[in-house]
Amino acid sequence: MSIDPSTVESVNINVVDVPKYIPMFVNIGYSKIPNAGLGIFANARINKGTFLGNYMGEIYDDANNLPRSDYIFTSKSRIKTFSIDGANIETSNYTRFINCAAIGTDNVAVVRHRDATGASVYVTKDGKQIDIDGYIFLFAARDIEPGEELLYDYGVGYRKKLGL
Repeated sequence: MSIDPSTVESVNINVVDVPKYIPMFVNIGYSKIPNAGLGIFANARINKGTFLGNYMGEIYDDANNLPRSDYIFTSKSRIKTFSIDGANIETSNYTRFINCAAIGTDNVAVVRHRDATGASVYVTKDGKQIDIDGYIFLFAARDIEPGEELLYDYGVGYRKKLGL
């Protein structure tokens, strides 16, 4: 699902790349999707355009040496293609538990930040520099009600795997 950039919150750089991060407005519970395991549910209403976080994990630059994992996202920065494996709970955050949506049921938009200029370096309140070129950010694609599971479409291959 795509989203108009002018309708979203700014990225909160202070929660980007924070392992084990989970915002107060969501919780982890058992998904209602058969065989999906855990999922993410809204504790309160989440307004359309709300910044949910970034997908994070182990970074792999070599596509030939990727582990077998259901938690891999591939992205591209201005200089390289890379993969992010969110399988390790110690190096990922709650976004790894956002499950695959059936067609037309997604409520989360995935945005890959692309910057051709190199002007994508930010400094957190702790003084850490982060270059977000190629980062994968998640936003609420529509209003999400309390108790509703957060979902985005992983693509046809994964939908088939889940029987969606």
